[in-house]
Amino acid sequence: MEIKLATTTDEQIAKLKERGMIIANEQLAKDVLLDIGYYRLGFFWFPLEQRYPNKDDRDHRFKNDAKFETSVRLYHFDKKLRNILSEYLQDIEVNVRTKVIYHISNRYKQNPIWFADNRIVMSQFISEFDQKYSREVANNEVIMRHHKKHISDKYAPAWKTLEYLSFGDLVRLIRNLKSDEDKKIIYNCYGLYDDKTFSNHIEVIRQLRNICAHGHPLFDIKLCKSIRAGKFRNHLKGKDVYSNIQGVFLVMQYFLYYLSEKRGNEFRDSLIDFFNSSITDDIRPMVGYMSETPWLMGKL
Repeated sequence: MEIKLATTTDEQIAKLKERGMIIANEQLAKDVLLDIGYYRLGFFWFPLEQRYPNKDDRDHRFKNDAKFETSVRLYHFDKKLRNILSEYLQDIEVNVRTKVIYHISNRYKQNPIWFADNRIVMSQFISEFDQKYSREVANNEVIMRHHKKHISDKYAPAWKTLEYLSFGDLVRLIRNLKSDEDKKIIYNCYGLYDDKTFSNHIEVIRQLRNICAHGHPLFDIKLCKSIRAGKFRNHLKGKDVYSNIQGVFLVMQYFLYYLSEKRGNEFRDSLIDFFNSSITDDIRPMVGYMSETPWLMGKL
């Protein structure tokens, strides 16, 4: 097996040119490679390779018109898109977190640590929670102050603890609620009425949040599991968007319609404006499909 060795920017540029990439300004290319990195930027010249979209059997040869500047422009497009999505994903996360804390805590008013009660939550979640609390929650300044004041409390109450639980663990907590009625209270906040659809849609949100947080490319993502049709069934009849970023946009927009201040419309309009101003001719073959998203015009 060939051992991969570290390379200098000069060697990287020589390799790209040998594979057929057009690099008009080598000094600029060096600056970009030292800024972004050869490996990271490589995800954005995949579409310029001859065998794309095949990523498993690559020979790294570029198409005749492949330009270094195009991959850089695609990178910056993707980064700006990620920043836009991150803002709205945070809004959705805060809203879901608030709904869980508010509704379930008021349902069990006499039990402020209901998330650790095996009458309310599945035992498996609770058995793993103590370690998570010690490792991920208890070191937070707010929680530390709580325990300093309330020495006998094993956990801080839900309205404190769940604010510092990871979004993935919050989603697992919803999934591990024992009572179907408890779950439906959360689902109903978003106009959903069954476990499978809510679980599928919120998992899409969680996946995208992680993709954005870790800086992974968005322009050609494929979801691990297709988006469940649910309320989209009639709206998206004949559309092939259930496993790409267009479908993700629609799931986000759907949730945002259940937030205040017409956030669903704002989200749609901000992305349309971004696409109109940022999709240049050279990256249009890779991202132009995003501008054809069959947007929702209100709650379904």
